Amino acid sequence: MSLGIISLRTINDNLLEFKSKKPDKKIKIGFVQINNSFSGQCYLPLSVGMLQAYAQKHLTHSDDYEFFAPIYTFMRIQEAAEFLSDADIVGFSIYMWNFENSLDIARELKRRKPEVVIVFGGPQVPDSKKQFRRVRTVDLSSKESLRKRMNFTEDFHHLNPEIDICVHGEGERVFKYILEQMAIDSCHDKSLIPSASYVDANGIFHFNPKVERMNDKELAQAPSPFTTGVFDKLMTVFPDQKWVLMYETDRGCPFQCTYCDWGGATEDRVSRFLLEQIYGDIMWVGEHRIPYIFLCNANFGILERDIQIAEYFAETRAKYGYLEAVSTQNSKNPKKHTIEALKILAKAGLNRVTVMSQQSLNPATLKAVRRDNMKLDEYYVMQKQLAAEGVYTMTDIILPMPEETYQSIVDGTSTLITNGQHNHIQLNFLTILRNTEMGNPEYQERYGYEIVRTKMISHHGKRNDSISGVEEYQELVVATNTMPKEEWIKAWVFCWMTSLIYFNKLLQIPIMTLHEYYGVSYGQALEAFVKNSSCSGELPILSEIYRFFANLARDIQAGCSGEYFHSEEWLNIYWPPEEYILIKLCAENKLEAFYREAEMVMMQFMTSDKPVDVLLDSLKLNRSLIKLPFKNEDLNLELNYNIWDVYRTVLLGGTADYKPGNYSYCIDRTTERWDSWEEWCQKMVWYCNRRGAYLYGSKNPYIEIAGHH
Repeated sequence: MSLGIISLRTINDNLLEFKSKKPDKKIKIGFVQINNSFSGQCYLPLSVGMLQAYAQKHLTHSDDYEFFAPIYTFMRIQEAAEFLSDADIVGFSIYMWNFENSLDIARELKRRKPEVVIVFGGPQVPDSKKQFRRVRTVDLSSKESLRKRMNFTEDFHHLNPEIDICVHGEGERVFKYILEQMAIDSCHDKSLIPSASYVDANGIFHFNPKVERMNDKELAQAPSPFTTGVFDKLMTVFPDQKWVLMYETDRGCPFQCTYCDWGGATEDRVSRFLLEQIYGDIMWVGEHRIPYIFLCNANFGILERDIQIAEYFAETRAKYGYLEAVSTQNSKNPKKHTIEALKILAKAGLNRVTVMSQQSLNPATLKAVRRDNMKLDEYYVMQKQLAAEGVYTMTDIILPMPEETYQSIVDGTSTLITNGQHNHIQLNFLTILRNTEMGNPEYQERYGYEIVRTKMISHHGKRNDSISGVEEYQELVVATNTMPKEEWIKAWVFCWMTSLIYFNKLLQIPIMTLHEYYGVSYGQALEAFVKNSSCSGELPILSEIYRFFANLARDIQAGCSGEYFHSEEWLNIYWPPEEYILIKLCAENKLEAFYREAEMVMMQFMTSDKPVDVLLDSLKLNRSLIKLPFKNEDLNLELNYNIWDVYRTVLLGGTADYKPGNYSYCIDRTTERWDSWEEWCQKMVWYCNRRGAYLYGSKNPYIEIAGHH
């Protein structure tokens, strides 16, 4: 069976010119790239903007094509279809957050206008010919030809007959070719469209040869949708819409992680956009007062030129004073220039938190998912350097990866904290993405995956905020052959408890003291709260927390709940479980009882050779530092040990001795104030999450956006 990868570079330019034709009438083009609206802000639709910009530059008769303003956010299905009713062809950019809504719009549009050509592209379009090797071949091996995913694309077409063409991989050149074919015969003949799949009039499925990805030279021919005015019409039609931006300065990923379609969708080569174009785009951001950029590079900082790009962002901030933050997904194996680029962003006030991804610390897991993490000693040195520079870091962990166990999660968490990650570990549910190696049935069978389909819920999003009424879904892994169902529940209880007491700072100082002064491992200290809470009738508050976490995990595992918990009382949004519990403890006046129970749990680690006062001072300091609403005066605190000095030193990657003495502190509780529980929930619990700024003296200067970790 031939995979048939071809290169458009080998096709004679005259042949392409011969295949073009001046349209008999103006061809009208609609686009749909639905993005979630976060906190009243919405992303400009980058993918379809790139398609339009490329087509307008390279179409033979570009003046004979009319592009509608794209549908960029959720709306009622009937309204969307009506908006697109005059279009001759509509291109959909689909991913898991807009898949069901896109299908419903396409179905309704096809019902109203059967002759309209529907084109689907994006990471959610299933690619049955996807090869998961770094050295690709033209022909599939006999073993690969028997893969269960071989019918993915054909089944998708037959299940969704409203889709005329699916585009696989980069879309700019392919969509331009589709538009040329529209002028010839309204795309009745699809046989020459590269990287396209379709079902012909006789019901026969076809998957045309694929086109190679664009290299640097070809990517330089992809114009900017920003500076070429592609989005001008959209921004004019919706003048009150607040915009944020997705942006890319390069494409591709050299890593081969089996769970990720970032690199899987674009293969292994990293191709670069022109620096001159990037500079113009970033200045455009400042001129148009765009406050937030999500940088879509798979590995920001992988290229030395990313230092220069970071300087562009800093220049825009200095010149226009409006760009507030740039969110980056950093290089998996960061180098010296990676750190330099991040420091530039941090110095400019643009880097809210630096993601130091690990996903797992278990060697067997890393081998199973083909992830090549940087060496841990290098990772820890870099993390401490960033901490000393005042650059906040966050570590990503995905649960449950193959070969991961409950104990490996405990050990990995303990190792990360021991080596300096005191700010935030972001725990992510393992979601199956369609075009990943992990999406293969054989892979799932090998590692004993149990998968449930659950509704997608936005982090800090509102309940039932889908205007269309059409739900989106995701596939969560809720058990593996090394982490059975009960172990999965146990692991998530441990993770949520860790987030609550350590990274939400309720007990970070005394737990750090247990480790630094009493020699207790972080894993032992954290597990003690899970074990004691699960079986002790003497700890009613901790037992209540344990039951809440365990019941939520069971509901998720049964497919009855998403990964966040909705609270109608507290802002009527979905909260991460540990944040919801933090709110309940404070708002229901249970904080003092919580600290009494926490003391009981930690006292089990006390021995006769070291004074208990160091732990008690740590508990006292931590309790006094928790940010709460309605505080009208500062707090004077007397301690018998230099707990605060040691704590601050360890956070910055250093070491210090606990010394007895008379230590007086004045805790500033009036500079930051919240005069209602609602304001406190939003500005303290929600906004402070990524920086873990839950203690007085640790400020969070940023407004966060719903749906973002």
